[in-house]
Amino acid sequence: MLTDLQLAQIMRHASTRRRAQCLDPLNRAMQAHRIDANLQRIAAFLAQLGHESGELQFLEELWGPTPAQKRYEPPGELARRLGNTQRGDGRRFKGRGPIQITGRANYARYGELLGLDLVGQPEQAADPEVGFEIAALFWDRNGLNALADAGDFETITRRINGGLNGLADRQRLHALALQVLQGGLPEPVGSSASTLPVAAAAARRRARTRAGSAALRLARGHEAMVTDQAERPDALAATRTPRGRRPATGAMPSRRLDARPDTLDFRDQMFMPTLVEVPSHVALGEYLEWQVPVLDQGTEGACTGYGLATVAHYLLRRRRVVADATPVSPRMLYELARRYDEWPGEDYDGSSARGAMKGWYKHGVCAETLYPSRPRGGRRTRPVPPAGGLDEARVSDALRRPLGAYFRVNHKDLVAMHSAIAEVGVLYASCTVHAGWSAVGADGVIGPSTRILGGHAFAIVAYDERGFWVQNSWGPGWGRNGFGLLSYDDWLEHGTDVWVARLGAPITLQRGASTASIHARSAAQSVGYSFAELRPHIVSVGNNGTLKAGGDYGSTPEELQRVFEQDIPRVSAGWAVPRVLLYAHGGLVSEQAGVQRLAEYRPLLLDAQVYPLAFIWRTDYWTTITNIIKDAVSRRRPEGLLDATKDFMLDRLDDALEPLARRLTGKSAWDEMKQNALAASARGGAAERVADLLLALRARLPGLEVHLVGHSAGSVLLAPLVDLLGARGLVVKTCTLWAPACRVELFTRHYQPALESRQIEKMALFALTDKVEQDDHCAGIYHKSLLYLISHAFEERPRIPLFRDGEPFLGMERHIDRALMQRLGVDLVLAPNTEPADSLSASGAMHHGDFDDDARTVTATFRRVAPSVAAARPPASAPAGPRQAGADLLSHDLGALDPLFHRSAAALREQRQWIDLRTRAA
Repeated sequence: MLTDLQLAQIMRHASTRRRAQCLDPLNRAMQAHRIDANLQRIAAFLAQLGHESGELQFLEELWGPTPAQKRYEPPGELARRLGNTQRGDGRRFKGRGPIQITGRANYARYGELLGLDLVGQPEQAADPEVGFEIAALFWDRNGLNALADAGDFETITRRINGGLNGLADRQRLHALALQVLQGGLPEPVGSSASTLPVAAAAARRRARTRAGSAALRLARGHEAMVTDQAERPDALAATRTPRGRRPATGAMPSRRLDARPDTLDFRDQMFMPTLVEVPSHVALGEYLEWQVPVLDQGTEGACTGYGLATVAHYLLRRRRVVADATPVSPRMLYELARRYDEWPGEDYDGSSARGAMKGWYKHGVCAETLYPSRPRGGRRTRPVPPAGGLDEARVSDALRRPLGAYFRVNHKDLVAMHSAIAEVGVLYASCTVHAGWSAVGADGVIGPSTRILGGHAFAIVAYDERGFWVQNSWGPGWGRNGFGLLSYDDWLEHGTDVWVARLGAPITLQRGASTASIHARSAAQSVGYSFAELRPHIVSVGNNGTLKAGGDYGSTPEELQRVFEQDIPRVSAGWAVPRVLLYAHGGLVSEQAGVQRLAEYRPLLLDAQVYPLAFIWRTDYWTTITNIIKDAVSRRRPEGLLDATKDFMLDRLDDALEPLARRLTGKSAWDEMKQNALAASARGGAAERVADLLLALRARLPGLEVHLVGHSAGSVLLAPLVDLLGARGLVVKTCTLWAPACRVELFTRHYQPALESRQIEKMALFALTDKVEQDDHCAGIYHKSLLYLISHAFEERPRIPLFRDGEPFLGMERHIDRALMQRLGVDLVLAPNTEPADSLSASGAMHHGDFDDDARTVTATFRRVAPSVAAARPPASAPAGPRQAGADLLSHDLGALDPLFHRSAAALREQRQWIDLRTRAA
């Protein structure tokens, strides 16, 4: 009697559960039909069933339908031979059992012999008890015991297969069975080498005798097609590979193979194998137990999304606490891959595995029903992404399926790859595919070829001594029901990238402040948890002022359009006065810090019935300025020790740094940032799109109010936008500028005409006093504010000490024309001041970068937009010395909705420098 250990050694890809289901029915069937009488019979029987069932993995044919399976349906020659006469017979009587009985006629014949209604209940054939009895009955009635006794394995194969299809795999399993079972079963009588040819001839005669009325032909679907090809040499020649292996049934569609290899990135975290024992093989059957769907990407080049969706399906199905069998969206993963690729934007073909992993890590993945890969009710002929991209429903649902961690695996280290599969169960991989992938036989073996086709991504799900088993996304008609065996030699030559991943734990954020906390500098990256909340409030601006589709918060034209057509009307429904506030952050702010500010402003504004929309643009000019100044200091000649109490010495140092900083790319970097800001209002720019959409929105919301707030260089971005709004007849209700880093000339050209024509109804200008401006510093090296440095060094006409002053800037008190401001009705607010907390002119800013996270300034600004914004409470007493970031910031109370700000990079730098000074003084 066959044991479980012996079966596991022969059927290496059968799962533990499948072996437990099959062992007893298999033994009973072999005993009933005398197959277990000797070693040769049982070895041949197991080898043939092992090949036909994929080592007991497939007891039921996977249904596509593939082009080949469509031939099972009547009318047609194949359907006639299978006895399929009624519509739906092809699927109803598909291949089942270890020998894959197929067709109405076979089900009726074997059902009658077994006394079962297999026509009425065809699924019984997939039950191991019934399936193995059918296989053993076929074996016995076709005289295969005698052929096995004679050692005529090829004739057995022809009797079962109709040809010699898959002979090499059958022979491999036969040799393995003989080796495993050697010594445990008797040899057939008369099996010496000298008597085998005679015995084989006699056995064939007996088999032919029994093959009359008692024999049972087992015409099956794909094997019948092989017979057709054998009878038509011209057809066979047209499809035969150089090695003579038949291709997978069904015509191979034209594939777009455009997965890009991941570039070298030292930030990748590498997977390190542990000392846990790695098994000699990981059974494909264990993976199949999870019933991961075989996807079909059709002809579109979205394999990075489909391959990673396969990985996600497996990990979600085997999650221990709450398993999730919901099909996920390959389209979402593919679009995220393009968003996070090393190549900017989405207007190109192809994507990389790293981009897909990064996208899943940052956003999660939603259900296929929410983001379908093909239009409902239609066939996919080309990649047509659903309208709108990432909407609220998709990003919210994606949070239920986050990626917790992912590591890159050295694709040349087979030990590491084996360890990763043993530990996690699946790998995400890409390689260069060749013509062998287009000619995979039913055994799944991918043959070698020198004709390269392109790059492709897929999942690696198992391995044995021959290579890796991969799950492809070319449908179940490819290879062995959608799986293929990639040899180690092939992988080492063509493999490019491997990633391993673990799921994260889904969370729900209940408080608006939590969304802002995610973006604090000390927080880990959790973009996905805030994306759902913040996406409808972001206009992402890239180089040349156009919309930037890539990155954490990229905006496509479709997504921006949906903000105005769906999100704003939905959120503002029921508001007495719909208000939209357009915010442009400053030039010292990174993209992440800009989003952090938006997350902090959002709950306060929405509670006051104001919809914030922020222009997020990659500036982070602070890093550039710091590097320039440090480089300038290192290049000037030393002048001895400087006493920090001697202001005139500091002025001399500043005078020396300004021309050096100008030459060391300072001016060019500032010019580029201004150019990008101004270009946003050019034709096709992000600001122009916003102006057009605001005009359309006003038609839906007649009482719409538009408000503008800009900090530092954000005033440059907003200036031409004022003209665009005016040209469309859109009035700006309020415009507030915090320390505007724009020249007076820009104000005169854009803001002043709008004020004079009442296109801007009310403006407020917040600026530092000149004394505080001169007490400010840049990186602790240049001892004045950023505006002084830009005015003196980075504009067209640099300052020449004692001969020529710098360019006049609107945000500098010394350059503000108070009479003009009064005439135009501009409220001038100088900071810091002692105005009461409920004043519209309250500000506690002491540095150029303070305005956007100063609670008094922000609250006063927002109360100008909506008087219902709660006034800031008086700050707690601050310690002596420079203002500490957060010292006067308020704890968040959902009832009052006071602003809560996390420390910005600038504030953290300031605090470190202050602690440094106090330490040295002590």
